[in-house]
Amino acid sequence: MPRLVGIDLGGTSIRAALATGPTTYAERVVRHRTPASAGPAAVISACAAAARDAAGGTPDGIAIGIPGPLDPESGVVFAAPHLPGFENLPAREMLSAAAGCPVAIHNDSNLAGFAEWAAGMGRGTRTFVFVIIGTGIGGAVIIDGTLLVGTAGTAAEVGHVPYNTDGPLCGQGHPGCLEGVASGTGIARSAAEALAAGEESQLRGITALDASAIAAAARAGDPLAHRVFANAARALGRSFGALVNILGPDAIAVGGGVGSQVDLLEAPIRAAMAEIAFDAPLRRCRLGQAELGSDAGLVGAVAWAVRTFDRD
Repeated sequence: MPRLVGIDLGGTSIRAALATGPTTYAERVVRHRTPASAGPAAVISACAAAARDAAGGTPDGIAIGIPGPLDPESGVVFAAPHLPGFENLPAREMLSAAAGCPVAIHNDSNLAGFAEWAAGMGRGTRTFVFVIIGTGIGGAVIIDGTLLVGTAGTAAEVGHVPYNTDGPLCGQGHPGCLEGVASGTGIARSAAEALAAGEESQLRGITALDASAIAAAARAGDPLAHRVFANAARALGRSFGALVNILGPDAIAVGGGVGSQVDLLEAPIRAAMAEIAFDAPLRRCRLGQAELGSDAGLVGAVAWAVRTFDRD
């Protein structure tokens, strides 16, 4: 097969690997530091170097997952959190010139979701929804093998559906988004606000108050921590219920650091889905944890490279 490379670009690291099959890659994974502070040209150059290293020369094609909204058709990144200067950036054109081969770009959450559909929890589904919950909330929708991108390439932004018009701001500065309540950032903010209001909790005095610490406290029986997670789960569940009504998915997979806290999230998510979703499609929709973990982004990039450039 041609030498095709998948790249998972993050704010701190770049991972690149050579495809060995539709969803598999070589054992050797190239890792470079992301020179984010040096600007877009330096980041693109580092990605090209990683791709050449992974391919052992000039690749025949590259697919790259980039955080933030972008248009895969035009190859332009509208904005990328943690990557200064990635604003209306012709990333595909720049990487193609730097690497000397054709390039496909996509949102990193979309590629992670495509990986879960092709090789993870969504195998065999016709309509599949992937939701990744970490610092923010992203997602992907795959219908009959087609990754839903929308007219501007920004479809499936699950974290930015409205939950509460009076809710906190999301990462884009919009009030009331699901992300503002149920992301890792939102969970930590909710706990911090309750502590500032004087509520007693074993969380008081923790310097690194994040979703992991709050999850541990919830498991230890802390009422505040348990309530914060329950509120986040209910917000997620009602949003998932709406997705069931709109899309009628075979399965919804939840991934990411916060999404891995299934013992705290699953039951209240299921209960809240039932508040919104019609009974028949809800009974036919599986809900579960994503299977590929932190590997999903790289698997998705490799799979997209093969899908895009391997005509055989």
